[in-house]
Amino acid sequence: MVSTLYVSLVWHHHQPTYKDPRTGKYLLPWTRMHAVKDYFYMANLLTYFPDVHYTANITPVLISQINDYISNYASDVYLEIINKPVEELTTDEKRLLIEYSFVLNLDYFVKPYPGFYSLYSKINSLGIDRAVEELSLQDFLDLQVWGHLVWFDPHFKKDDPVIRRLINEEHFTERHKRLVIRKQLEVMSLTLLRYSELLDLNQAEIITSPFYHPILPLLIDTNTASLTGIKNLPRFNFHYPDDARLQLKYAIELYSSTFGGIPNGIWPSELAVSYEALSIINSFDFKWVITDEDILAKTLGRNFRGSDDKLLNPEILYRPYFLETQNGKIMVVFRDKFLSNLISFHYYKIDPQDAAIDLVRRLEEIRFNLPPGKKYLVVIALDGENCWNYYPENGWKFLTSLYMRLSETAGLKPVTISEFIDLDGNFETLTTLSPGSWINMSFDTWIGETTTNLAWEYLYLVRKDLEDSKEKISKELYESALREVLIAEGSDWFWWYNSHHRVKEEVIFDELFREHLKEVYIRLNRSVPDFLNKPIEKR
Repeated sequence: MVSTLYVSLVWHHHQPTYKDPRTGKYLLPWTRMHAVKDYFYMANLLTYFPDVHYTANITPVLISQINDYISNYASDVYLEIINKPVEELTTDEKRLLIEYSFVLNLDYFVKPYPGFYSLYSKINSLGIDRAVEELSLQDFLDLQVWGHLVWFDPHFKKDDPVIRRLINEEHFTERHKRLVIRKQLEVMSLTLLRYSELLDLNQAEIITSPFYHPILPLLIDTNTASLTGIKNLPRFNFHYPDDARLQLKYAIELYSSTFGGIPNGIWPSELAVSYEALSIINSFDFKWVITDEDILAKTLGRNFRGSDDKLLNPEILYRPYFLETQNGKIMVVFRDKFLSNLISFHYYKIDPQDAAIDLVRRLEEIRFNLPPGKKYLVVIALDGENCWNYYPENGWKFLTSLYMRLSETAGLKPVTISEFIDLDGNFETLTTLSPGSWINMSFDTWIGETTTNLAWEYLYLVRKDLEDSKEKISKELYESALREVLIAEGSDWFWWYNSHHRVKEEVIFDELFREHLKEVYIRLNRSVPDFLNKPIEKR
């Protein structure tokens, strides 16, 4: 048994860009809505537990969008509908308002509010078509406000006098609506500020990701996918390691202007790694990188877990490793996939305090089963936003109970990744690392299907055309057009093109991907190739 088990929580905050390059308007509101519901909330909650230290990954593409809303008064389609007087709403806008108002969990974000639930019941009884025609102007005004009010995090609902008062109103006015939108911008403006405060207090470590969240190994060479068992590759080999470097360079620059200094660590998009990708990452002087436990298991050629999902040799997983790259050594930490997935996919099904007790019990069991003589780190890393949709009170009771128990349980110490690395530099060295991501140790979520491959082919053709034009245009014009390519390199487009991911916004995602590629030609004052006018359709 070890005397102290170190625990690192790593929360991943990310939204892809939803901005239409033609209009400058965001076609989906999720950056704004999750900033109100999750990002400030996660930072603010930590301030109440000074003995808990954690690591937050805030992607540059998310930071840039938050800044756009705050500094440039950016707008989105849903926000425009909310700001519109109800008597001016069109039939299509009313329909969209209804659709967006009830996307959150019914039990936790609708039913607790009688006024909102009454609207839901009425619409559910009428059906959307009749509701569009039969709801009163007051109903639509109430819907405009409720659809935003319930997104505020539990802190604001409990402690902010304005939000608490609005929740208790029977009906809303246009002034109430404007007040809610101002409150949203207030929360958004506090998000990065609160994380900066935690950074200055040495309670949180903030890390970054490649700017537009691309799968770095595939940017460097799409043929890398074949090493993970993918046989059906795109017709053209996308091979632009310099784009990978730019994605990292721009990420560091935005981090420095936002938080000061440079980040110690990096969360590679989708925890996707390869030896070549880590060599490039290491050239930017990152101290450490995080990936999934399955990557370590594959690298070492062994199975970590028994049939009951218990680790067979926990001392192997719970130590960071140096990786010897072409650019020197970099530290690699591997998350505990099982514990991370408990929070993401399972704990919301049980009482939140019981879930926190169970997680701490598992950590104590790990501590008792580790051999003495070394320091060990359990890394629990996961998405820090979407899972809370399924927890009561947006995860409030679970998180507060977990943080309290981590603070008070003898033998457990919550730390940032860098804090642990500074405690112990005596780590074993890996000479290679198997390529893969957090999903099946593969890249098959983003490449290998007909649609994902076609997206890579579109990207390749546009990237090649731009490179062929480089010597004929100014540096400024080239860099401006290249930004659009870098956006299109983001992992999220390929995620949505995968046949296993069906969402109602698929048409919007496809249009945005192709619009960014079209924008390259528009900026070059060239005709847009016909293939970019053809949607990439799932089968």
